[in-house]
Amino acid sequence: MVAQYLDSNLCHLPWTSLETTATGNYRPCCLYKGTITDSNNNRYTTLKNKIKEVQNSNFMDTLRQEFLDGKRPDGCSSCWKEEAVGKISKRQHMWNKAGTLGQYAIKKNIVAPHFIDLKLGNICNLKCRICSPHSSSQWVSDMIKLNPDQDKQWKQYNKEGAWPREKNAFLESVAEHVEQIRFFEITGGEPLMIKEQFDILQKCIDKGSSKLIDVHYNTNGTQYPDKAIKDIWPHFKRIEVAFSIDDVGDRFEYQRTNAKWIEVKKNIEKFKASGLKNLSIQVCTTINFFNIFYLDELAKVVKEWAPDFWYINVLHQPEVYDVQQLPTSFKNKVLEKIKKCDIYKSELQSALDYLKDTPGKKVENWYNKLISSIKSVDYIRKENFAKTFPELDKEFKIYE
Repeated sequence: MVAQYLDSNLCHLPWTSLETTATGNYRPCCLYKGTITDSNNNRYTTLKNKIKEVQNSNFMDTLRQEFLDGKRPDGCSSCWKEEAVGKISKRQHMWNKAGTLGQYAIKKNIVAPHFIDLKLGNICNLKCRICSPHSSSQWVSDMIKLNPDQDKQWKQYNKEGAWPREKNAFLESVAEHVEQIRFFEITGGEPLMIKEQFDILQKCIDKGSSKLIDVHYNTNGTQYPDKAIKDIWPHFKRIEVAFSIDDVGDRFEYQRTNAKWIEVKKNIEKFKASGLKNLSIQVCTTINFFNIFYLDELAKVVKEWAPDFWYINVLHQPEVYDVQQLPTSFKNKVLEKIKKCDIYKSELQSALDYLKDTPGKKVENWYNKLISSIKSVDYIRKENFAKTFPELDKEFKIYE
């Protein structure tokens, strides 16, 4: 029954899902380009607007009708881009995950927050190269150094990113919907540093609905929530912890500034040894300019960990690090190298299929922007791209 929807344009998330952004806005899902706004084009915010009000807004009504009319809404272009190269998109993944529920919601036009994507602020202890102040409080000081004339703007991100610690309409309304919720996806910032998400989970336990709920985390691997593992997570149907691992060793630490590779590896082993019966260990890798050439080396480490699932995601922003922007000559070198890897072939192939495709929009003056982006951050962080990625520096001559 679900197969017919996988090949269509229809997505059930406008009926079944809602995302809170790290800066306190709402989106239909994590890949939607833009935020949910009212008739005056003012953004709905987590501080002022409750879940039901947002889901039943004119904006969401219009989005649902576009899907029913067979259209491809502009804000959903990330999914169409991935599907064009044969990669399983978020839209398709959610049909596989909850096809029956999605079908019923659309057929009966029932709008309810069965899936809530929680980005509870931008508090984080890392400042990853492919991230930004939107999702990492640690990035703000660097952005001020890079753009001192915009310091008020960057400081505003940390102010907005602190929304879960203020009295807000979203957290007040979660309790009204716990009986409808079936899935939490909790990211950040670094979600395991954000205590408010544990408060939300406790509400689900108190209401007696936790055994019906799956909880998925994307974590940078630097935190180990001992109390949650003992007192909160056992009450839920399933806990998925996906470790964001984009590379290994020094390359990992360069891409995820402030992280220590040895400590993250130890934490992963600690999670595996926790004894939590409803726990699923996963690895999530986001392919980008820095790691695409080394995916085969990462695959060997992932195999040693033997996670329940390895998901290879694709980077859309910042566009300068999107692998589709790479020159064809280098793409061919990556393809030749990675195709020799004899493990995780299907996972790697999905990444290679995306790499091979031409970008929907070429970044103007891409090469100069790439050099500027890498060297400017290297300078303020006292890091060295050429030392960490000698093969890439030889190819792209960042420090020639």
